[in-house]
Amino acid sequence: MERADALIFDVNETLLDLTELRTVLAEALGGGEQLAEWFFRLLHGSLVANVTDSFRSFETIGVEALRAVASRQGHQLSDDEATALVAGFRSLPAHPDVPAALDRLGAAGYRLIALSNGSSTGIPAQLTHAGVADHFEQIISVEKVERFKPDPAPYEHALHLIGVAPQSALMVAAHDWDILGARCVGIRGAFITRPGVVWSVPHPRPELTAPDIAELATALDA
Repeated sequence: MERADALIFDVNETLLDLTELRTVLAEALGGGEQLAEWFFRLLHGSLVANVTDSFRSFETIGVEALRAVASRQGHQLSDDEATALVAGFRSLPAHPDVPAALDRLGAAGYRLIALSNGSSTGIPAQLTHAGVADHFEQIISVEKVERFKPDPAPYEHALHLIGVAPQSALMVAAHDWDILGARCVGIRGAFITRPGVVWSVPHPRPELTAPDIAELATALDA
């Protein structure tokens, strides 16, 4: 595969480990599967916001989704309680492979970009807490375009900000829908198969697949 100039990274699950958040939600809601349902409801809420032109912040939709999950489980969460749980996104650790792999990729001359559905304050806080913010040339939120990934607008916005052509970028994500969104504007993909992650859409798998960022760095070196 032709070398990319810029690697555009998704943040949650791709770079940051959600295990601790899963534990916190299990304690709050009485079960271990609520993180997956919450994530699905977050995606659903963001897609509905795109279609209906009703953009709200990632954190706001997160609170809405979490209260819905809690209600379905027979729990009642106040706005304050749900907000405190959503704030857990800002204190996630990086996956163990991430810091050294980002070092390798930066040393190899790749431009490293973060692109997330999170807010313009939330994403830098996440990456700073995880100790990896300094690796990124730019940390980009979807807030400017008021469209959540996988709408084409955030990817086009990122390309414009970093000044590269689509074919010179590579989208790195642990979510198939994120790879497909980038593909719609001509960006190639690298699918990170974190534990439990599967390619579940009826489209060809991306150009690169790796279990983690360390193996991605090795593949790109090759």
